[in-house]
Amino acid sequence: MSKLQQRFRELIEGSEWKELEDLLLNTEEEWDFGSEFLRFRKSKIIERKLMGSDGPKWIGGMLTSLKCGTRESTSLRIKIYENALKHARNEVGNNRGTGEIVGVLMLHIDAFPPDAVLTLIDQYVEYIQKGETLQGRWLSVFPKLIMNLSQKERLTVAGKEMSGEDYRYQMVKTLCDMNWSVETATSLLPVFRDLDLPKEELQDVIYKVEGVLKKMDYQSVPPIIYHLILLVKSKLPGRILQIIIAYFNKQEQQLMKERANREGNVNSMELDSETIEESKHSDLTEAQGTVILHITHQAQHYPALVRDFLKFIKSSSWLTERVITPFNLALSLSLASIEKYEDQILESLKSCILKYYRQEERSRHSKWLREAWGETCHITTAFKATIENCIMGWDQVSQGLVHLGFKLLESGGTLKGETYSSQKAVSLASVILPLILKKQPHLAAAILSKISNCIVSASSPIQYIEILGKLAKLSPLVLLEHSNLIQEQLEYLVFLPLLAASHLLQALLPLFKMSMGLKDSLMMILRKMLFSKQVESRQAAVKGFMQFLRHFRVMGTLPSSQASMSFSSSLSAISINADVHSVFNNSTNEALCLELLGILRRCFSQQHEVKSVLYSGMYDVCRSNPKMIVSILELLHHQSKQYLDTRPVVFNPIDLRKIVVVQGDSVQLVEPMGDLLSSIGACKLYLEKKRAEGADEDDEEDESAISVLNDICSLFDHVIEKLAGCGLDDIGFDTNGEYLPSTTVGEKNIVCAKVMLSVFDSLIEYSFCQGAATSQERMQTVISLFRSQKKIIDLVKEKSIKPAKKDGKKGKGRNPCKASFNFIGNLRFSVTAEMLRASLSNDNENDPACVEMLMGCHDLQMYLLHVIENTLSSIKAMTLSEREKVLPHLKIVAKVLLHDCSENIAPEDTSDDRHIQRVRQCLLVLSSLINIFCKYYESKLEAILKEVNDRTDNVDVNRLLYKIYKKCQKMILKILHHEDNAPLLKDACTVLQIMLTVSHHMEPNSEEIIEAQSWILQLCKDQELEHGSVAEPIVNLLLYLSDQLKANHTLARSISRELHHKLGHLEEGVSVEEIGKFKIVTEGSSSSILLILLNYVDDSLSLVELLISKIRACLATEEECNADEVEKSICSKFTVSIHAVHEVIQSALPLGTSTDNTLKVVTKLYNGLSLYVKYYLELYKSKSYPQISDKFERLVLTSGEMLSTPIYSTITYIEGAQKQAGKKKEVLISRTMKESKLIPSLIYAIEQYEKNLITLSRKSKVNLMEGMKLSTSRDFRIMTSALAEALQNTSRNENDEEEDEAGVGEAEEENIHEENGDQDAENRYSGTSVGGKVKEEASKGIKGKGQGPVKKTSKRKEVGDENDSNSQNRLSTPPPKKPKVNKSKLGKKR
Repeated sequence: MSKLQQRFRELIEGSEWKELEDLLLNTEEEWDFGSEFLRFRKSKIIERKLMGSDGPKWIGGMLTSLKCGTRESTSLRIKIYENALKHARNEVGNNRGTGEIVGVLMLHIDAFPPDAVLTLIDQYVEYIQKGETLQGRWLSVFPKLIMNLSQKERLTVAGKEMSGEDYRYQMVKTLCDMNWSVETATSLLPVFRDLDLPKEELQDVIYKVEGVLKKMDYQSVPPIIYHLILLVKSKLPGRILQIIIAYFNKQEQQLMKERANREGNVNSMELDSETIEESKHSDLTEAQGTVILHITHQAQHYPALVRDFLKFIKSSSWLTERVITPFNLALSLSLASIEKYEDQILESLKSCILKYYRQEERSRHSKWLREAWGETCHITTAFKATIENCIMGWDQVSQGLVHLGFKLLESGGTLKGETYSSQKAVSLASVILPLILKKQPHLAAAILSKISNCIVSASSPIQYIEILGKLAKLSPLVLLEHSNLIQEQLEYLVFLPLLAASHLLQALLPLFKMSMGLKDSLMMILRKMLFSKQVESRQAAVKGFMQFLRHFRVMGTLPSSQASMSFSSSLSAISINADVHSVFNNSTNEALCLELLGILRRCFSQQHEVKSVLYSGMYDVCRSNPKMIVSILELLHHQSKQYLDTRPVVFNPIDLRKIVVVQGDSVQLVEPMGDLLSSIGACKLYLEKKRAEGADEDDEEDESAISVLNDICSLFDHVIEKLAGCGLDDIGFDTNGEYLPSTTVGEKNIVCAKVMLSVFDSLIEYSFCQGAATSQERMQTVISLFRSQKKIIDLVKEKSIKPAKKDGKKGKGRNPCKASFNFIGNLRFSVTAEMLRASLSNDNENDPACVEMLMGCHDLQMYLLHVIENTLSSIKAMTLSEREKVLPHLKIVAKVLLHDCSENIAPEDTSDDRHIQRVRQCLLVLSSLINIFCKYYESKLEAILKEVNDRTDNVDVNRLLYKIYKKCQKMILKILHHEDNAPLLKDACTVLQIMLTVSHHMEPNSEEIIEAQSWILQLCKDQELEHGSVAEPIVNLLLYLSDQLKANHTLARSISRELHHKLGHLEEGVSVEEIGKFKIVTEGSSSSILLILLNYVDDSLSLVELLISKIRACLATEEECNADEVEKSICSKFTVSIHAVHEVIQSALPLGTSTDNTLKVVTKLYNGLSLYVKYYLELYKSKSYPQISDKFERLVLTSGEMLSTPIYSTITYIEGAQKQAGKKKEVLISRTMKESKLIPSLIYAIEQYEKNLITLSRKSKVNLMEGMKLSTSRDFRIMTSALAEALQNTSRNENDEEEDEAGVGEAEEENIHEENGDQDAENRYSGTSVGGKVKEEASKGIKGKGQGPVKKTSKRKEVGDENDSNSQNRLSTPPPKKPKVNKSKLGKKR
């Protein structure tokens, strides 16, 4: 080490800064004016030390010693500083030493004068302008230099004096004006972060980065986003999120367009282009995943990030196409992994999805909404894309998808679970969860546990069971890996209701077929449930065993686990292939089935509900296991003999004493004899059918079958012979007996009657299936059995009516109670459908004489229709397999009824009430069938309608639906053109309901819709109807079809004019011009059509409010939309509604529902207008130079002229009509209570509208109050009687002041009435205090469009004040002394 080097070291270590400074300054000439230490000895020593471990120490010492007291010292200090920066920028030597050097440099910045700092900053700016690399720790000095100057109060830069903050702002602008490369942006963002910029300056940086993002590749995006998030922290997180979401959404859309273009151009589909596209998509997905990870991590430290994101989702909830995108979904669900915000985010997403589905439903029925807002959101596609992206390792997103799926399922378990939006939400969940399980099997345990909990705890678990069934069907092997969870779910079978347990067993069927262990577990659980305390659990156990008998054919030589309790557990270890594909002999199969039947034999000692389930499932078991028919028949036949008395001397072979038992005060049904005989008959007929088909059987089995068949035939023949045509006395029913359920005897008789009725049902079913359609003798037997059954029904209904009782007052008494007896038919639906077809259709296969006999029995036809109606009401509770099984019979019934109604409706002789009732019931059943087809079988609708319409050619659904519509048209014309159509009008309502249902499922703008609308329009123009019950659905159908075809039709306006003419004007002596365009509007139908019109206007206003909410959301989120076209649609819809309401409120409305609905619609109209005004107020807040459209001005003017002026006259009219109609005190009180809520709500809505208009007028400098009649203050109700009494009391003490006070009071009342124009509306109804604010604002005057200031001179008055005739003097001079008045008696504040 040289002496000079030793000297430097000693001075630095000794902190002898003065001597060190002298040493450095005395040899200053040795320093080169370049940027490197060269040539001379001292500079070489320092350069070597910089590269060594002592470099930071040396630099710190030299910078400390140079105090910048002289120009030479400052210059040398800058040279040393610059060379140290160069060393740090080049990253020469030890990286740790470089970091220490940068730290030393930052510590000595504050000692520099401002000019020196400016010089150093300029060097950094020069590096950035040249585009040199900014990587390294040396860049950390840059923000420290800028911060040093920004803290100065005054600076002189390039001859200009400015503050430090101004210089910082100028520097930020300078940096942002430069061209940034990706590397530059990545390096500069940490610099801006260290500067701690205010929001205004951050906006410039964010705007610059937003432009840079558009030019960079996907892999460079995550670092930029990461530094950008750190830059804004809690200042502008919402702005950053908007940029990120908009960027990735745009990139996804571009890739989708490129893919669509490539798929559209077949010639360009090359391998290279596909590879490039896949690479782009992979890079984008990786970038999205990294960005989502950054945002989620930072959100845990900066909660403002999540809060702003929640604000974004909520403000965009009406813009589903903006929220539900693959990236946005992934980001939302990733942030939902933060427990604090999980529920809020998931609920916001669920709300957004439900809103979209509600909008989708409205769009399907409204061309106006489709044209006004044509954007659609492919929600299912977005979720599928998100699930596909989750394969990249987005575990937190996958978990969020699972939670969101169950949130969507919850919407189907409410009382409103049948709404369109909730059904679509459940359907979406049924797509999400199976796809997640398929792509990410490791989530199976979480999904199964969640489903299990929901099934047990949910009030309506059906939707969860259906999801479980889909999972079991699509991914059975994945679920079998978690068989312990499935077994745990099976343990809860005992606690589930019967319906849920049945659906669960059906849903898990694919798993039971593949896993022997699950089957063994289920068998054990079912055996336990068979002896449960709850009857429903026993019923579920029986259904489970019947499912085994129907679906499981365990093939193998191993003994069954249920045959002996020592069954080896090795059976559970048999592989799935062995279970499914192994072939065993038939004896083992039969042994298992016989074993299960032995278990079910114990059910014969159970309650009658359990036995009913057993008997009803035996027929399906026989069809699945034909080999077991003989055994089943023997078992059932043996059971039936215990309750039959076949002795010849006995008239009634059904032993009711054994079947119905009385124990104390309770009556118990021991055996459901009808179900038992029905099951025996069905199984017997199936066995005969199989034998007739020539099925191969062993001789021993054949002998057993013949023996059983003979015994059963003898049984049925004997019972039918005894009961066909028997009287009530013959079967033990006393016509004078008691049949009231309130007594034990009456309850026993009713139960016995139900038993015999079900027995008759089974005998009718058996006799008909024995060939009654081709044999007159058997048909006569069927009719005889039914007539005997009918006698019992008539007897019980007659005797179960309680007679009227006198209450001691002459002429008054209690009305007789209705019959409490209600019998549900026991006929199988397949047999009922065949009987109905035989009775209503001219089938060539049937004997005409038999058909005529059946058609002549009106009561039997009505009974069949009621049985079908009861079956249709249970469709909702059926499983998917049960619905598929019943579908063929539904199609038979629909085809028969459609033909019968078309041919037999509106007969020439309407005096035949029996025929009218039958056709009416046929129409009701047909209407229910059409609804069921469209709701539960929508995917198979085309095939169903082809069979119902008897079409085999290639016809689309629209044409098939229109064919039904055409048949309904003919029915309507038959009814309307009938001479005596009064008894038929109720049928017309049902036909019109069918037409409306069919119309809902036609494609919009199709030729069929056009034809349907033109027909109904012409009908409304030409047909006069005095019956409102028919006119109402006709007008409703017209309005619906018109909405499908035309966006801006004026039907509502035209119909309202007709109503105005028919109802008359509310002021007497004013005539209304007759239009005569729609003859359907008559005096008799006007009230009903008015209600339909009001409902239609209410729906139209709901659509307008929906659209206003969407454009307000666009304004709040700065989303682009065609605002001019949307406003045009809004104004046109508002204008039509205003014209319609204008005609209605000027009509002489009937008091009651019409006035109530009118007040509600007018209130909603004002609320909608106020919402539209608020949109413009928000527009003026968010934009610099907004303008009010001409359409909006015309709309406001129209509302003032057509609503504000006549509405108070309408209120006065309603009040007067109430006084005249309220003869009874109860009616008057009820009407007053209702109107006391409706009218104040209307007044408040008017005042809010006027208040917002005045505010908008001031901001826009446009007089929007032209044509408006300002409302008066309604804060107090003046009670004139209390006022008069108070004045009389004060007159006793001050006679002189009494006269003056009375005169002034009268003048005040006159002034009040003149200002309001409506005394009753002023004194009787109160609103809110907003009216006073409206008047105060209006009195200040609004100028615009050549109008002078709008003035309102009315002022709020205190009750009991002295008043002068001159209102100006009253306001400017103090009032005279007031008499003492008890103000509590004068008025009550509202």
